[in-house]
Amino acid sequence: MKDLTLNKILLLIIAGPLLFIIAFSAIALCTKNVHPGEGLRREDPNPSSVSKSKTAFNEIGQIRTFTREEGDGTEKSVVLLTPWFEYDGTDTAFYEELDRKHLSTKSLITNYFSTRTKTELFQKGEEKIKEELKALVNDTLVLGKISKIYFNDYLFLD
Repeated sequence: MKDLTLNKILLLIIAGPLLFIIAFSAIALCTKNVHPGEGLRREDPNPSSVSKSKTAFNEIGQIRTFTREEGDGTEKSVVLLTPWFEYDGTDTAFYEELDRKHLSTKSLITNYFSTRTKTELFQKGEEKIKEELKALVNDTLVLGKISKIYFNDYLFLD
């Protein structure tokens, strides 16, 4: 008899918090205070999925750099990204220019992220960052322009 009451008490101890969590989640979903997936990033296409009229340049490789330190003394964050470019046609000379300048392009992207804080980057958003990087890269190119920049990886590590 004593074991039966102990089991009931333990069951109530376990069921109480579980019911609270379920009820709180249901209320949050019904009142629209929760937005599942809100902070998730939409995945960019794969370089192999580029259309026939476009060409992908993915020779830059993975970039790992630090952001600038926040003003409040918060430590730097590590940014991990793998950029690739999309450009028009199959222009061999332009590809060779991209390949020849890939180290300076990698340095340009590294410098972009290392001169901004994590907060500044979050406020700008990924699309604005891509636009600014595209403009910076295109300013260094002579034989053509990239049409888009994508990130296979885009992570902030704390």
